[in-house]
Amino acid sequence: MRFISFKTLGIAVLVAFLLLAYLVYREKAHPFQTLPDTIGNFEAINIDGGKTNFDALKGKATLIVLSASWCPACIAELPSLQNLYQEFSKDGFKILMVNEDDNVKIAARFKKKYNMPWAMVHWNYDLMNMLGNPRVLPVSYLIDEDGKIDYVEAGIIDEKRMSRAIKALVR
Repeated sequence: MRFISFKTLGIAVLVAFLLLAYLVYREKAHPFQTLPDTIGNFEAINIDGGKTNFDALKGKATLIVLSASWCPACIAELPSLQNLYQEFSKDGFKILMVNEDDNVKIAARFKKKYNMPWAMVHWNYDLMNMLGNPRVLPVSYLIDEDGKIDYVEAGIIDEKRMSRAIKALVR
């Protein structure tokens, strides 16, 4: 019976660690497969019932937020989203949350539990392709009234930065 030497085992562990470190870096440095310049109209299942499309939901400025009930960072950013919605909704600002939970029932419970007043749709492949297939959650896209992406933030939003960006579009 042949045993693996400590040197060989050490090299294998080092290579595995370096590979893992590279994969983590790649995800943080490049969270999108592609990042579009504009968001066109898309159709999705509305969590409140039926199907809807982006053109019917967008405002003067629209924050599209990819989120899920199982994502701690998504839940952590909800107070900031509430604040932004409260501050700017009277000026034509809208939030459209794209829920990435397994099904619409889970998404509906998530929306109700956190009392989200904005529209929420369930993800689909066409929609995710349109948004550049991000590999992180949460991710937020600030879209102007013409569908042009004005600002993108991967991870928990910085409320002050997002507020300035929204203000520039709605006022």
